[in-house]
Amino acid sequence: PSYYGIILNRVHDFILPSIYYSQRELDLNDPGVAKYIEQVTKRFLKRDVQTGLFPDDNPVAALLLNDADFLTKSQQLTQELYDFIAPQAEIPRADFLVVDVTEAEQDYCGLFKLNHGQNFVHFLNYDEQEVANQIILNQSVLPSSSHKIDDGFLMTKAQRRYYVASKVFAIDGEKQAYFSKIYLGLTTQPTLTESVKTVGETAKTVAAEFTQDDFETSSQTKQAIFDSLSDTSTLDVDYVADQVFKDNEPAKKAFTEKVAQKAVPAKKEDLTRNFDRKLSKQRLKLDNGIELIIPMAIYQDKEQIEFVNNPDGTISVMLKNIGDIQNKF
Repeated sequence: PSYYGIILNRVHDFILPSIYYSQRELDLNDPGVAKYIEQVTKRFLKRDVQTGLFPDDNPVAALLLNDADFLTKSQQLTQELYDFIAPQAEIPRADFLVVDVTEAEQDYCGLFKLNHGQNFVHFLNYDEQEVANQIILNQSVLPSSSHKIDDGFLMTKAQRRYYVASKVFAIDGEKQAYFSKIYLGLTTQPTLTESVKTVGETAKTVAAEFTQDDFETSSQTKQAIFDSLSDTSTLDVDYVADQVFKDNEPAKKAFTEKVAQKAVPAKKEDLTRNFDRKLSKQRLKLDNGIELIIPMAIYQDKEQIEFVNNPDGTISVMLKNIGDIQNKF
């Protein structure tokens, strides 16, 4: 990406509070720094994060879009976040990276909380007599560019669309995603991962209410989710309902209503564009200890695999037309 401004504001310690504001932007002529920011930004945008639009009256969005200079805005963003998390013992100390960038011809602004880690580093200790090589513990190591950001967000300037990661912490005795809910003031939708899980669990619940076979329902639900994501890169709840409950209109209605009650949108886009790969195989564990991994492409093909319901209530799994078997260690 190209960069308009990158500010790193350092928090010294949450126990002995102190914060150091940068008076200038990071030097992106240093290729290592530029590459780090680029990788952090790109990886964040490719993640399965919460998305939506900032409300018109949201103060964080208003601050980012006003005409104040970038340094002033970064300090205000940092101070407001620091004031909230400083008294919270469970939230890790961190540096706050405030960004104003362009990626794929889209202008973004936002903030990443870079949690401090610990690592040993080499240190040269000079005195009047000698030089001593030492190993010391650095307790303010920034995360690698491949490390997931626990708390952070980006916002498109044109559409005010947000991309938010927010980890749950205990705040005043209550587990909550403080970063999105309190700091950003957002009521966020579930991520795609959370949406897929909710759809699967809800389908099983509704199937039980309408005495529909649990195994068949789970298989059909996963197949429908996979097909929806493969075809349109979108989790389409109505499509899943049609495939799983077919002509059972009361079951369809119960399913879509329960999913909506859990804040899952009717259509949830796959921002990663590869989520279908996670669902590309059916993984079955039989009660006799056998485990099967079956590609979705052949799961419904009775010429290759078939599930037979026996009169005694057991199920037989028939694997057909196998040309070769390899035993892999």
